[in-house]
Amino acid sequence: MSHFRRRTRAFLAQPRNIHRVGLIAAAFVAGLVAVGYSFMYRAAEHFSVRTFEQHPYWLIVAAPLCFALGWWLVNRFAPRAGGSGIPQVMAAVDLHDARVDHALIAPLLSLRVAVVKIVSSLLCVVGGGAIGREGPTVQISASLFYVFGRYIRTFSPMVALESWMLAGSAAGMAAAFNTPLGGIVYAVEELASKHFSRVRTTVLSAVLVSGLVSQWLVGSYLYLGFPRIGRVGFAVIPAAFVVGVLGGALGAFFGDATFRTSVWMRRRLSVRRIQAGLAVALVCGVAMVLLRLIDARALGPGNRLVSDILAGDTVASFKLIGVRFASTMASYLSGCGGGIFAPSLAIGASLGSWVASWWTGTNAVLLALLGMIAVLTGVTRAPFTSFVLILEMTDRHSAIFPMMLAALVALGSARLFGTASFYEQSKRALLRDLEPAPAAPQQPPPPPGPAV
Repeated sequence: MSHFRRRTRAFLAQPRNIHRVGLIAAAFVAGLVAVGYSFMYRAAEHFSVRTFEQHPYWLIVAAPLCFALGWWLVNRFAPRAGGSGIPQVMAAVDLHDARVDHALIAPLLSLRVAVVKIVSSLLCVVGGGAIGREGPTVQISASLFYVFGRYIRTFSPMVALESWMLAGSAAGMAAAFNTPLGGIVYAVEELASKHFSRVRTTVLSAVLVSGLVSQWLVGSYLYLGFPRIGRVGFAVIPAAFVVGVLGGALGAFFGDATFRTSVWMRRRLSVRRIQAGLAVALVCGVAMVLLRLIDARALGPGNRLVSDILAGDTVASFKLIGVRFASTMASYLSGCGGGIFAPSLAIGASLGSWVASWWTGTNAVLLALLGMIAVLTGVTRAPFTSFVLILEMTDRHSAIFPMMLAALVALGSARLFGTASFYEQSKRALLRDLEPAPAAPQQPPPPPGPAV
């Protein structure tokens, strides 16, 4: 036993080994938290669906109340825990690049932010909110890695917090979708294209450990199952092109409209922030009630809708696309914690199904997958991440070329609305809010008076 202790002490005496152990521990904990959060999220979603199917009028009270509570939690305890979570991580990485003080990063990534994010998003889901858990999982995981990294750095100065934040983000994305390759591609394309040569080992290690923890707890599964797409031939190319154009434009318009509306609301309501913010959350809850009257599928993140479309049990209409668009926007603008990844997939699947309904001779399931890729590309301006995620979620390698085509066409279509994605615009707004106010210029001393 004493020999083992000596070997352990000698091992931990090396800063590099402390760094490795800390990284593995952070990835292990992040994987556990991601799986636990997914269980709670699914339980909240099932409770919401079951309750509102049996007692639809309860939504009149539940949606405004849950949205208001979710907003109050964010506003009271962690104002930067609202929304998706991905812009917050991007802003934290940029702030660390600029070597700013920890006090500016702490509101974006901390244990308090992670806890508030989880509780607020669960409240929103219980109220029928059309939000996803993927963006929040990214911020939660990055927060855990940042906290671990700051602690480990007291023993191992070689810890680069930027690498740990990026690794946490990739690990969160991989654990949320069970897509390790998608997590790595996301880290490269969305967060760290200029830094990846320096952080690749850290990112790969984090994704590996958190992914293994996730699969150990919930098993190896595909996020979207095994949709039957049949034979993929050249005849699908024209339809893939059309879905790419429409999906990219729709995703870009959704991101742009959501961002501009949130900025407009923040400016208009800045005078009486608490009362106005609470009122907005209540109004968004009422909007969900009204959208539910139009179509019950307006509620929730949309996973059930996507499953029905991919199984061939549902054919989407143009009305359904509009309802999902509006419900996702209302849920996000409520100020609760919640992402737009999964709702974007629901919008995209609906778009693909709708196109297939009037494009004769096409594969409706395949077009639904292409619609998901196209809309997600329009929102994120990250075509490789979008198509790799859907590819890993479905294991449909026979459709890889139509998927790539839809992603690239969607990127071109989305750029008609500008090159900055929803996340990039939100990150810039966050950085502007976090900039310290310039100090007032000092007045020069008055000139000396005449001698008397």
